[in-house]
Amino acid sequence: MLKLFRRIRQKLLSQNRISQYLAYAIGEIFLVVVGILIALQVNNWNEKRKFNEESIKLIEEINSEFTDNRTVLKERISDLENANSHVRTVLGFINADQDEIRKTDMDSIISKSLKYGNYNPANSSIKEMISSGRLKLVRDPSLKKNLFKWLQLLEDADEDFKNQDMQATTILIPYLYKNIAMQNLNTYNNLGVDSKSALFDGDYHKVFKDLEFENLYQGKLFWNTEMLNHYKSLDTLALEIINQTQ
Repeated sequence: MLKLFRRIRQKLLSQNRISQYLAYAIGEIFLVVVGILIALQVNNWNEKRKFNEESIKLIEEINSEFTDNRTVLKERISDLENANSHVRTVLGFINADQDEIRKTDMDSIISKSLKYGNYNPANSSIKEMISSGRLKLVRDPSLKKNLFKWLQLLEDADEDFKNQDMQATTILIPYLYKNIAMQNLNTYNNLGVDSKSALFDGDYHKVFKDLEFENLYQGKLFWNTEMLNHYKSLDTLALEIINQTQ
């Protein structure tokens, strides 16, 4: 095509048809410019199509990830609510009469009150999106804001767990080691322990009269509630993110 244009220009020059040559040259430049613009437009269209496809794929990944995360989160909330219920039951027996304490299965209640666990959701889509610079694929500003809020809430919840874990492992559990039989509690923990300790007669009356024991369980109630509040905030946010990515 370029050779054809060159021949035409040379022929016009050889015939001394300058005005026609100039008009032709201008027309040729116009065609080249139009061709470049069309090529750029096609390239932009391809880039936009590719961007849209990647954006849709990422949104689908986020939706799937948060749907799974929310399932696990609701289990953690249920477990923590159950544990907190038993913590409140324990606190309800503080300073109770010995007979009232003895007729209650305290081994079971205390064992269940000690349960708690951290929440470690899969965040591969968010972390990969941020580290790879794919954040621009999230076009909804509100969704983008919620994803960062999710990471911040997770940090807060993890901090609560660390405080709860420290309180339990360094203060509460050592106290229980000294004052009750852990073997009795383990009969309710699926550890294959089916007999009670021969060294502890099951008398919790002294423990329930101890201010330190009460304070330890008040501390456990506080951190359990803090964790629970953060988990519920995460659940609300996860549902919002799921709705935004449908």
